[in-house]
Amino acid sequence: MRKIFLLALVTIGMIGSSFSQMAIPGEAFAQNPARFNGRKVTVKNVQILKSSQHSKSVGGPVVGGIGHAQVAPGPVNSPTAPNVTPCNPPRGFSKVDVFFRGAPEYKGCFFMFDNMKDELDRQMGLESAVDVQISFRGDSRTGYHVSFYRLGM
Repeated sequence: MRKIFLLALVTIGMIGSSFSQMAIPGEAFAQNPARFNGRKVTVKNVQILKSSQHSKSVGGPVVGGIGHAQVAPGPVNSPTAPNVTPCNPPRGFSKVDVFFRGAPEYKGCFFMFDNMKDELDRQMGLESAVDVQISFRGDSRTGYHVSFYRLGM
């Protein structure tokens, strides 16, 4: 009886962890991003756009930002704001432009480590946009740290 109970408990735990790792459609995330605050999320049906400027956060001005219009700060702390304006990645991180195909109006703040962004740019080559599946964790008000990507999904 004890072994059966332990087996059932382990099985339920494994099923629960497998559901938490499933990729959800990007539009499901974009409809209510606050629902996923603080949780690791894997999203499919999105594209990463190659940015013309590689904006690294180095504590000073944005590299390559000369000649580009600056966006006026918006309601950053508003819980109903659909995007984070401006997107200021932490030091050592680069902003990633993520396009949600099912919800093109959603503009979240996504960032990844500088060396990870450099590798992504190398893998993209001359492509301006590439289909990906990304995993990230964060908050709808402060932005999302992309910890994993898979090209061609």
